[in-house]
Amino acid sequence: MTVQEIFNTPAVEAVELEILSVVSDSFRHPHVRDTNVVVQHLLEVRKSILNQLFVLTPEYKQLLSDFNQALIMAQLKMRSQLLATRQAMQHTDLCEVEFVGKVFMSYKYPKTHPVQNMRAKKMWGVLSGSYDNYIPLYEDGVNMLHLWKDEEAPSEDELIYLGETCNWNEGLDRDKTEDMNLCYAFHALYEECEFSIFDFLWVRDFCIEVSCEETHYTGSPDRDNLNWEQADFYE
Repeated sequence: MTVQEIFNTPAVEAVELEILSVVSDSFRHPHVRDTNVVVQHLLEVRKSILNQLFVLTPEYKQLLSDFNQALIMAQLKMRSQLLATRQAMQHTDLCEVEFVGKVFMSYKYPKTHPVQNMRAKKMWGVLSGSYDNYIPLYEDGVNMLHLWKDEEAPSEDELIYLGETCNWNEGLDRDKTEDMNLCYAFHALYEECEFSIFDFLWVRDFCIEVSCEETHYTGSPDRDNLNWEQADFYE
């Protein structure tokens, strides 16, 4: 089956229309509760249907390899930008400063994806978090790095959890992917989030966020030393 045929199967079409209907209703009726829970469940159903239809052909393997490489480069660029931002702040008088870097897949639907219609574009809006956070484990993106002002930065391999012999290919055909050196961020997207593999094969663009935040206390930064194993609050 072609990608277009897969997305036009009755099961995929039905679950996507239901997802978009629920999201659309939430815009018209913003006070309705539990919308995100419903959408997340439907995304899990959609993922299961699509992944069952996925067969790792040579073409898909090349697309996955290209996505994996783009994903790795985006994470390394985030690390580089975060370190540059921290370096620029080294000579300030700020004390408790935390630097945070995050990497998200682009909010723009990939132009190279074989399926180009409004349903697909709105589904990507739901998946990518453009409207709301329907995928809790993707709230901070594909990877996130926290560093304090004087904290040692992880190496590039430590950041992406990838060494020369690592290959995060759980859930895929182990024999066909044994030479792919897939990074941990791919594993997180494929195994732990509600994306189907058809959603990110054509993604090559990413959004990198780098921020810094200072904590300032007007009084003591210390906290009360409390023993929560003791029921001493009845006194």
